[in-house]
Amino acid sequence: MTQFTRNLASLCLCCLTGCAARAMDLDHAAPGSAGSGSTDATPTAVVSNDEFDSVWVDEQRLYWLARNGFVSRLQSCLKADCEHTKQTYMESTQQVQSTVADGRVYWTTNLSLFSCAAEGCQSKPTKVGQDPAAGASPLFAHRDYVYWSSDFDIYRCPAQGCGETPEVVALNANAGRLVFDDKRAYWVDDYRRILSVPSDGSEPPKVEASNVPDGDPIDSLAIGAGYLYWAAGERVFRCPNPGCDASTPTLLVTADAHIIELKVDDSTLYWLENHALHSCPLSGCEKSLTLTPPNLPGIIWNGSDVMVPFAIDASNLYWIDRDTPLPKGGQSIRTIPK
Repeated sequence: MTQFTRNLASLCLCCLTGCAARAMDLDHAAPGSAGSGSTDATPTAVVSNDEFDSVWVDEQRLYWLARNGFVSRLQSCLKADCEHTKQTYMESTQQVQSTVADGRVYWTTNLSLFSCAAEGCQSKPTKVGQDPAAGASPLFAHRDYVYWSSDFDIYRCPAQGCGETPEVVALNANAGRLVFDDKRAYWVDDYRRILSVPSDGSEPPKVEASNVPDGDPIDSLAIGAGYLYWAAGERVFRCPNPGCDASTPTLLVTADAHIIELKVDDSTLYWLENHALHSCPLSGCEKSLTLTPPNLPGIIWNGSDVMVPFAIDASNLYWIDRDTPLPKGGQSIRTIPK
């Protein structure tokens, strides 16, 4: 689909749904604030390596999955002193999936799932479970549980391990992305519906939104501030949660290029667009704020290889920078204030 065709489709949809003029009913940011222009903040390099695949962050630590040659390493450091506090959780020459949440790291290797406390693995990592599909699907984590999609179902295991039998979260379901609130897990199915299930799988899945506007596939899903948010093509929508299916989705953003990896905090939307990070108030904006140079790696789907190119915490953004030259070569993870 050409850029012109996408723009025309977006315009026609807005004419039908009353969201013309890029959601003019929403609050718009003043020039110089989030939602307009670009930032003048100077990025700072935190850590460097040959090649990075993913980055995560929590209150204390920065985490990353990196490669040196054929060896993948899951590592972290304290944000306050990264140079002197690096630690390695695992090294593998196999295909690796990994994630970080709630003070633990998780990864797959040789069809098994492992976990460690963020502070370190002590004598050895905990074997969480085993699945022939482990390593072929992304991992997700929430409140001391790790989640993944097997061949047909969504499973979970506690960080301490679940032996040979994982807990079933949803039957006949597959999630390329899972997001969580206090009680439920959410994903998008093949029919462009947003579904949810109690995070312990105690009830069957239910449809949260079946009225997603027609058009591009949903590439990213986020939840926060009482709303579900999703990115489809060059647009970001939201609807109240609960009650999404009973309302008309609100158009928040119409970008200039395809939007992927949507994230939210208490006040702001963040996403990757045309290899740069952008932001916008949760209420929507006509023009986003460009936060980084246009050199982020993006999200690469190579079979089951999923890259997470940026992360946010309470005060900063962190991203994988592939293009800024380093004295000894390689790549870096950089940061700027939000």
